[in-house]
Amino acid sequence: MGFLIDGRWVDDDDWSSGSGEFTRSGSTADNTLSHDIGSEIAGGTGRFVLVASLSCPWSHSVLIARTLKGLEENLPLQIAGGPRVQGYALDRSGPLAHSEIGKRQHIHELYVESDPSYSGRATVPIIWDRQDKQIVSNDSAKIMRGLDDVPKAGAVVLAPEFLRHEIDKLNALIYTRLSNGVYRAGLARSQAAYNEAVACVFDTLENLDKRLETRRYLFGSAVTETDWRLFTTLVRFDAVYATHFRCTRYRLTDFPNLWAYARDLYQWEGIADTIDFSEILAGYYLNDGDRNPHRIIAERPDADWLAPPVRDHLGSRTVFARHETLDVMERSLPEKAD
Repeated sequence: MGFLIDGRWVDDDDWSSGSGEFTRSGSTADNTLSHDIGSEIAGGTGRFVLVASLSCPWSHSVLIARTLKGLEENLPLQIAGGPRVQGYALDRSGPLAHSEIGKRQHIHELYVESDPSYSGRATVPIIWDRQDKQIVSNDSAKIMRGLDDVPKAGAVVLAPEFLRHEIDKLNALIYTRLSNGVYRAGLARSQAAYNEAVACVFDTLENLDKRLETRRYLFGSAVTETDWRLFTTLVRFDAVYATHFRCTRYRLTDFPNLWAYARDLYQWEGIADTIDFSEILAGYYLNDGDRNPHRIIAERPDADWLAPPVRDHLGSRTVFARHETLDVMERSLPEKAD
C-alpha cells in the first residue's frame, strides 16, 4: 500500500520480515483523547472529524463506538476508501471535501499536513482537528476508549473502570492471536509463518466459542468494548478471512456459539448500518494482499445474519450505564425476541 518517508509518498509495500512473517507497524499518533477534546466533541462544534474506512475492522470498531454513544451528529464522518493508488483516498462528498482537503485526494496528505516530515504508514481511523490541521490520534483502541469517556455521550459505558484491567487483557489476546492473526495468515510469505498464524487463529476461535457456551457476551450478560472489537473481525471472517486470507480450516458458521453470538451483536440496534459487505469485499480483494492480479472479487459465502441468535437462556441483553452520579451499573435493555 506504500508509505511516507520524510513527507514523501513511496510506492512500496515491504512489510514482511526475513522469515516471511507479516509485521504490522504500530500507531504513530497513539494519543488518548484529552478531556478538552472530549468536551469539544460533546459540544458538537464540528472541530473534530472521524476519518474511517468501511472495509477496515479497526475503523469499524470506532464507528460502532460512535453509534452506541450517540455521537453521529457530534463527530462528523469522513469516509476513506476506493482503490488504494496512494493508500486510502478521501471521499469527495465528506465533511473535509473543501477547505481541509482542497486539492488533496489521499489520507497520506493529511498526515503531511499534520507533520511535513512524517515517515510511516498513513492508516485509518484518525481523529482530525480541523482548527489546528492536526491528526489528534490514529490509534483505534485509544479513540474508541476516548469516545467512551466523552462527557454526556449517552448512558452506555463500553469499558467501565472496574472492569478495564480484564477488558484490556482480553483485548490484547484477541488482537494478537485473532484480529491481527488473520492478517499474519493472509499476508504470510512463507509456509512456516502461515502455519503458525493460522494455528493461532483457530485455537483462539475455539477457545472463544467455548467461553461463549455459558455466557451471552464475553464478560457476562452486559456487552462491552471487547465484544465489539471481536465482532468487527467475526463479521469479516467468512467474507474475506476464510477465503482471501486462507483461514480455511473452518468458517465462522461452523462455531455454534460464536456464530449465534455474532448474530446477536449484528442485530443490535444501529449496528447493521455500520456494515457494508460490498465495501469489505472490495477493500480486501482489491487492496489487501498481493495475490489477486486480475482483481476478481469472490462471492461472499451465504450466511443469514438475521436468523434468531437464541441466546436468551444465557441472560438478558444488558449494558453498563453511567447515571448522573457517574456510578456505573448494569441495566436491562428492551428485550428483542430471539
